[in-house]
Amino acid sequence: MGHKPHKKRTVATAANSLQDECIRVQKVYDWVTDQLSVKKTIEFTDKQLREIECAMEDPSRRPLRIVCNTPEAPPLFPLTGSEHTGDDFFCEQIGEKRDVSVPIPGGGFADAQLVDLLFTTDVKVKVVDRHGKLVTHLDCNASVLESFVLCFPSGTHLYCRITKIVCRIPSGTVLLNCPAPESFDLEVIFCVDIQVEAEVKLEVLAKFCSPRDNDLLAPDLIDECPTIEFPEQCPDIFPRPNCDCSLSGEASGETDSDEESGNVTLKVNICDDCSLNGSSMKLNFHDTDSSDGKRDFTFTATSFDQDTLECQECGEGLKFIIEGSGETDRGRELDFKLAVVDSEEDQWFEVHLLNRRGKVVFNTGTVEVEEGELAVDDCISFEDLKYKRQP
Repeated sequence: MGHKPHKKRTVATAANSLQDECIRVQKVYDWVTDQLSVKKTIEFTDKQLREIECAMEDPSRRPLRIVCNTPEAPPLFPLTGSEHTGDDFFCEQIGEKRDVSVPIPGGGFADAQLVDLLFTTDVKVKVVDRHGKLVTHLDCNASVLESFVLCFPSGTHLYCRITKIVCRIPSGTVLLNCPAPESFDLEVIFCVDIQVEAEVKLEVLAKFCSPRDNDLLAPDLIDECPTIEFPEQCPDIFPRPNCDCSLSGEASGETDSDEESGNVTLKVNICDDCSLNGSSMKLNFHDTDSSDGKRDFTFTATSFDQDTLECQECGEGLKFIIEGSGETDRGRELDFKLAVVDSEEDQWFEVHLLNRRGKVVFNTGTVEVEEGELAVDDCISFEDLKYKRQP
C-alpha cells in the first residue's frame, strides 16, 4: 500500500499546527461557551418617585438618566488564579447531573450528562441628573437557570465561570418630563464559560483548541433511570475534527461566466486556527450588464460542511474546497460550493450558488484575483502524522 507523500515545504504552515509537547494538564472533557439573557421589570418606590420628580422640576437638572451597573468579572486568562470569590455574582450547579442520550451533529447518538446551572448577579441602578449628580438609587439581582448537555463522566470536575455581565435598559434611559415612570424594563446578559476537567499526565502532539457551540438539546424524559455504563471519553462530541488547511483574506475580480457579467468580491476567514468554529464567508456581486436588469446581491454563509472540506496540492500551492449554506441580503436561502487556488503564479476562486433542488442559480466562473489576496495555509493534523512521522 502506498504512503501519502509529504506536503511540500514551500507551502506556508499555519500558526496553529501540531508540534511535540510534554505536559501535565487538566484534560478538558468538554468546553462550552454561551450567552444567556434574562429580562425583569424594576419598580420605583414612592420615595424614589418623589426624588425623581423633584429633580425633574428643576430645568437645570433635566434630563435625568437611568444608569445600571453590574460587577466586573475576572479576565478570561489566566484560566486559574482568577476565580471570583465574592458573593455579588456566582454560578452554581442545581441538583445532580443526569445521564442522557442525545443526537449529535452528523447523525447518530452519544451518551452525555444533563446539568442545570444557575447564574446570579447583583445589579445597581442609579438615576442621575445631567451633571451626573445622584438623584436616587436601588439595588436588585437577576438570575437565569439553564440546562447544559455535557461530557461529564464520573471522576471529572465541572468548572463554571461568568466571564462578563452586561445590563441594558431596552425601554430607554432618558427621563425628560413628569410624571416619572413607575417602572422600567431591565435586561441582564451573562457570558458564561463551562469546562469539564480532570488532571492527567500526557505525552502529546498538541495544538490550541476552540470551544464548540452550545448546540445539543436533551430530549424530554418521562422516566429517568440511572445507567450502568458511563462514557470515559466523548469523541463524538468534543473535540471537533481539525481542518486540513485554512483560508483567509479578501479579493475581487471579474466573472468568467456566460450567464453572469460583473465584478465579485470574496471575503473569507475559514478554519482560523485550524478549527471550523467561527468561520465566515461573504460574496458580493456587482452586475455590470444591465440589459437583463441589475442583479446586485450579497451572499453570506451561515454554515459550513466539515465533510466536504478538501485541501489539495496544486502546483506550488494549495487548492481549498468546501461546501455549505447561507442566504442573500434579500433573505433567499441557498447552498454554495467554493474553490480557491493559492499558488506562487496566481490566485483564483470560483463560487457556485445552488437552490434547494441542487440547481445552480449563480456561477462566478473562474475569477482571477485582480485586487486583494487570498491565503491558503497548511494545517498539520493528526491524520498527517501516520505518514509524516515514519522514519
